[in-house]
Amino acid sequence: MSFLLKKLVLLIILHVTLSEGALLPYGKAHVRLTNLLGSGSSLTIHCQSKDDDLGVHVLVFKDSFEWSFKPKFFIPSTLFFCKIQWQSKVMSFDSYRETRDLQGCNKYCYWDVTPDGPCMLKHGGNRGYDFCYSWDNKKIVGIEQGHGQDMP
Repeated sequence: MSFLLKKLVLLIILHVTLSEGALLPYGKAHVRLTNLLGSGSSLTIHCQSKDDDLGVHVLVFKDSFEWSFKPKFFIPSTLFFCKIQWQSKVMSFDSYRETRDLQGCNKYCYWDVTPDGPCMLKHGGNRGYDFCYSWDNKKIVGIEQGHGQDMP
């Protein structure tokens, strides 16, 4: 086989495997928001990215909304943000920011929306949260992600 033909075959294989997510370290990303506001409390969420509007959803206690997508690999710029409302409290937060979450939650970014605010579950089977956003002051509280910084 000629050198040029070998390169063409390799490029085709690389393209197919990348488009299927087989060579990516994380393949598809999964984001889930769960209402843990308490019995009888409903949560209204509206999540979207620049390209995808996931619509408005009302979650009853312990109900979840989730979606999957393929993050950009070579230019990490995928961003999903959610506007959430509980009683008179309303806030927006980044539910998936590739520059933050590629190394953080990696493939599974799971959020519990609590009376204190939305909290990202620790990844790797650990209990607890990596960090939380506060309803009241819209600041990040927690570890590694910039304790006390203004909400992005």
